[in-house]
Amino acid sequence: MSQERVRRGGLAWYLEAPLLVIGYVAFGFARAAVYRGDGPATSVAVFVQRLEQTLRIAVEYPLNHAMLGHPVVIHVVGYFYRICVVAVPVVLIWLYVTRSARYRRLLLVLVVTMLLDVVLVWLFPESPPRMAQSGIVDHMATYDILGGAASRTPNRAVNPLAAMPSMHIAWTTWCAYAVSSSVRSRRGWLAWLFPLLTAVVVLVTGHHYVLDIVAGVALVALSIGLVQVAYKRRCTEF
Repeated sequence: MSQERVRRGGLAWYLEAPLLVIGYVAFGFARAAVYRGDGPATSVAVFVQRLEQTLRIAVEYPLNHAMLGHPVVIHVVGYFYRICVVAVPVVLIWLYVTRSARYRRLLLVLVVTMLLDVVLVWLFPESPPRMAQSGIVDHMATYDILGGAASRTPNRAVNPLAAMPSMHIAWTTWCAYAVSSSVRSRRGWLAWLFPLLTAVVVLVTGHHYVLDIVAGVALVALSIGLVQVAYKRRCTEF
């Protein structure tokens, strides 16, 4: 199937772009709508903390405290945390313009990832370390980096008790997969440095546990698998 046929089979960009924006806004409202309160979220967080201690992977506290006394670094990672998600629309635009044959399938992976996330947030509400783990400093709230102070308060578009899985990890992992699987270059693996750096950032800022990161990667892998099954009869290579 030619790239031209694939492009003609979809919506024009000026119709598709508004739909994607509406979908993203709806995703935020859906996440906020499944807010279940502090009780269940704290219980899940305590379970995750104990499990990580058992597995000896509880690195959130030392990484978080390594930032103390370094306000410049805190601001850098804080801005990275807020801005890194912009990579998603950037990658989507790049795919649409230069890799239209893969754009639709990779977009579907992204959509499935976000739909599954809403279900998981409802089933497993979780307070992030900055709100549930003793001693963790909420650096972004302390310095109020890009609205960091307000991020602790639930509202119609924000659910602060939705740390499992980490969507920052899921989004950046999707970006890495989309880029690395779409370029014909040995340097494609460099795209995976993006979610790796994001993993460090979400840990040091107290936004996620290690297991949230694992869950975010697993969520994308599951979504890729589901889309592969859906396309199995229509294409021979994904």
